[in-house]
Amino acid sequence: MIQVILVLILAAIIFILFRKFKIVFGEEGEEVKTVLTSKIHSDAQKREERIKKKLELNKALEKARALKRRGQRDKAEKLLLKLLKLFSQKAEIFYELGLFYLEEKRYKNAISVLNLAVAKDSENGFFHHALGLAYLKNKEYRKAAECFDKALHFNNTIAYRWADLALALLGLEKYKEAKEAILKALEIEPHNVRYRAIFDSIARKTSK
Repeated sequence: MIQVILVLILAAIIFILFRKFKIVFGEEGEEVKTVLTSKIHSDAQKREERIKKKLELNKALEKARALKRRGQRDKAEKLLLKLLKLFSQKAEIFYELGLFYLEEKRYKNAISVLNLAVAKDSENGFFHHALGLAYLKNKEYRKAAECFDKALHFNNTIAYRWADLALALLGLEKYKEAKEAILKALEIEPHNVRYRAIFDSIARKTSK
């Protein structure tokens, strides 16, 4: 009798557990599987859309560069401004537009746009260097030197970063530091005519 009761209790426990956890299998399990499949599919679609947008953005940026090369600069600027509205979080668009303004000698515009590029991606040395160039051209030498220092923090093997830092330090009349910076550039590219000219300019200043 006791054995029968134990069997009945055990059967009841199994039945309760089955009712509680049938989500693992059976009809509810199928529903869960369907939900998971839908989520995986949705995530895959989102990834594909992101990739597609990235590819489209890259094509559009290349088109803007091509327009610049062909001298169609107004069209290039309009395209870049349009891209800013479509991809307002993409730092590379601000960078491209900043370079455009640098080439146009619209230095204040370049500074504004490149500051936004740096704000959106502060780990990109090219963005810091471009911003430094804009400050340098605008004769804001202290800010230029700070930007070049940041760019060198990410990669100090690029010669022109040292050379541009030397120019900023020269503008600040820090001749010793400027000489050290241009010597770094010449270590990397010893036969560069531009760097040699900067070195000679600094040497003339220090010899006075």
